[in-house]
Amino acid sequence: MKIVVVGSKGTLGLALSQFWNDPRVASRIAANSGGEGKPSNDLVVPLNLPDFDVCSRMIAVDTIGDVRPDVIVNASGVNLIDWLETRPNTARNIHGHAVSNLKTAARRTGALLVQFGCGEAFYRKRLQTEGTNDPEAISYDAPGFSEDDSPCPESVYAKTKLESERIALEAPKSLVLRFSSLFGETSEYSSGNLVDSLFKSLARTKKISVLNDRVIEPLWSIDVLCALKTLIAAGARGVYHLTGNSRATPKEIAEYLFKRCGFRNREVVGISAEEYGIKAPQSAFTVLRSIRYDTVEGAYKIPDWRTALGDYLDWRQSYAVF
Repeated sequence: MKIVVVGSKGTLGLALSQFWNDPRVASRIAANSGGEGKPSNDLVVPLNLPDFDVCSRMIAVDTIGDVRPDVIVNASGVNLIDWLETRPNTARNIHGHAVSNLKTAARRTGALLVQFGCGEAFYRKRLQTEGTNDPEAISYDAPGFSEDDSPCPESVYAKTKLESERIALEAPKSLVLRFSSLFGETSEYSSGNLVDSLFKSLARTKKISVLNDRVIEPLWSIDVLCALKTLIAAGARGVYHLTGNSRATPKEIAEYLFKRCGFRNREVVGISAEEYGIKAPQSAFTVLRSIRYDTVEGAYKIPDWRTALGDYLDWRQSYAVF
């Protein structure tokens, strides 16, 4: 099978392009899905700036047309919510026009188009505080959003990401995967992620301020890869949510990370999004439920975030990238 990975140097793209055929990925899938654990031998074609501009129709369609892949995986995009809020045209170009180009390429080549969505599609203004009954708030323990729930995006980022899903679903063969949050190896082309930011902060300060009024579920990029591979093998189409059925505030994640790494002299202070200076409307709750995904035979069972984060730390140490 021939796989094109667009945005191959972002956090998710790195995992997809570097480890698609890695024996450890095959073993991880086998351990969490009951499969054989046989490594794949697919041809993976990474595409990324500056050589490949997915927003250029001619470049995108012609380049992918020459490759003639079986699967086009779009891992491109920008998750800088505040930055995009004041640049709606840029957001529409990156998340809308680019996917339209990939849809055309998929139609011409007969490839499956894989697009990634986000938990920000389900906006909730704030968390419920104890002793209040705020109609715009949601509790920490609320059920996650399922594939059948109606999206209600608020930020420019979330609206354009949802539009990218709609465009991708117009392709003859398409698969849309949503998740709440992502962590994993990064590069100079990555927008960054919570875990990466926490590691960088270790070198600067012993007192770290982290959001405590947001509830998310971080997924390791390798687990997204594992889930995607099993869905492709199962012939899945449509929208699926990826989740390990666990949740936390960023502050809780920071506390666990530092304890796991042995940094006991770090103080983690919880602050609000307002105190942090976030301007764009950002959902206070992006936890998902995987109703459709759980019905797929042989689908990879995604670990909870604590297990995944521990596995990621072991993986990083094996590559000596600390």
